[in-house]
Amino acid sequence: MTYNAEISRRNPGLFIFLIDQSRSMSHKLGGTLRSKSQEAADAINRQIYELIYRCTKSDGVRDYFDIGIIGYGAESNTAQSLLKDSDLVPISRLAETPLRMETRKETLTDPEGNDVESEFEFPVWFEPVANSNTPMVKAFKLAKEWIDDWIAEHQDSYPPVVINLSDGAATDGDPLELAQELMTMSTTDGNVLVWNCHLSEAKEAKPLTFPSGTDVLPSNDKFARQLFEMSSILPEGFMSLAEERSLEVSETSRAYVFNAGLDELMELLDIGTRAPTDNLQ
Repeated sequence: MTYNAEISRRNPGLFIFLIDQSRSMSHKLGGTLRSKSQEAADAINRQIYELIYRCTKSDGVRDYFDIGIIGYGAESNTAQSLLKDSDLVPISRLAETPLRMETRKETLTDPEGNDVESEFEFPVWFEPVANSNTPMVKAFKLAKEWIDDWIAEHQDSYPPVVINLSDGAATDGDPLELAQELMTMSTTDGNVLVWNCHLSEAKEAKPLTFPSGTDVLPSNDKFARQLFEMSSILPEGFMSLAEERSLEVSETSRAYVFNAGLDELMELLDIGTRAPTDNLQ
């Protein structure tokens, strides 16, 4: 399984983001003053913006990727698309249809070395929500349905990448079997990749990025071990990106971050989406 297929408009890739919207996501993310739902929504909006940038050429935004976003927990025991009236959409449509534009500030350094604050317009595709239970099983089931249909039409494409952001155990059953079923699905280029980011609200336990076994996880944290088993082994291209950032990885490292704060969340999203873009044609 190579994960080397060229990504083009004829053979696009696929990213599906699963976002926990349960009530516990209203708690603060470790190391920040904002809630986990706010940081997760912001991180995914930024990642979509970055993907659009990577797909932008002189003739506009090229449809190198299809995108799906599934929210689970906004209402009791439901999982649904967070994109207006759509399941999977080409990335150019996302570029054209944000929910709104938001004015943000950033600090830049001018040629004289002075910090200068400037404003910029930032697109927002979905809002933070933290409301009910954690129907993660339904979210993975919906993702599987989408991927079944997508693979049937893109059998030679780069395999789909599923990225799940959650802070708690599923309340509608055990998602492990569904996640493992996803990881057995494949295109001719490789198996579906499943990534999991376990969001934190405290820093008592040290974050672990891409662990290689359950022995490094807390022995009393059943959910951490479950998410580890629900995560794919890192393919070579993703391992190389991790190593470039001085992260310790091995041949058995999984696409999982335990007790993630904001830095770990952003790093997982960036590595999880960057390797496929190296294959753009």
